[in-house]
Amino acid sequence: MALTRIAKEHADLQRNPLENCSAGPAEAGSPRQWVGHITGPSDTPYEQRDFSLAIVFLEDYPMKPFQLTFTTPISHPNISEEGEVRLAELEEKHWSPVLTVRSILICVQALLANPDPSNGVREHLTNQPQQPDVSSSAAKGSAQPTHRPTHNGKRIEGKKYGINISRPEFEEYKNLTRGVEEKNRFLVENADIVRDE
Repeated sequence: MALTRIAKEHADLQRNPLENCSAGPAEAGSPRQWVGHITGPSDTPYEQRDFSLAIVFLEDYPMKPFQLTFTTPISHPNISEEGEVRLAELEEKHWSPVLTVRSILICVQALLANPDPSNGVREHLTNQPQQPDVSSSAAKGSAQPTHRPTHNGKRIEGKKYGINISRPEFEEYKNLTRGVEEKNRFLVENADIVRDE
């Protein structure tokens, strides 16, 4: 099941690539070992910097989350010095099999723009403006992050389902006309992000 799901996710990322994120197998013959890349969000200290990630799928994926680690040094309150990402969606208690590499990359990019002070691993950085570890002419140490909505969704049976507004599926979701039940079913099946509420 895991390898089929992983192959499906890779095909989806190739067919509908993200604007500022990418991911795929590190090398042929190693489908469980991926390399990812994220471009730092605009109006943040990470703007236009390219960050590399290591993604490892365990045997029980997608029932349990994959491992995600920054391999490019970064100074951020929710990312450890070893590159481990502290993201609620990657914790087993919040993980859902509907989450994908695509949705997690989007969440990580949002985390770069909006650190979560309640889930930090580097307490001394929590209330400080973030500075990149490597100097860059594009870095803006004093810039305030600008939040741009990336998802649209709704609460259904105690969970919040969100779909990325840049995906073709979002246009399809907006154009559904048969009623609330059909839209809810479509959203649950195609959601990038699912959170308990």
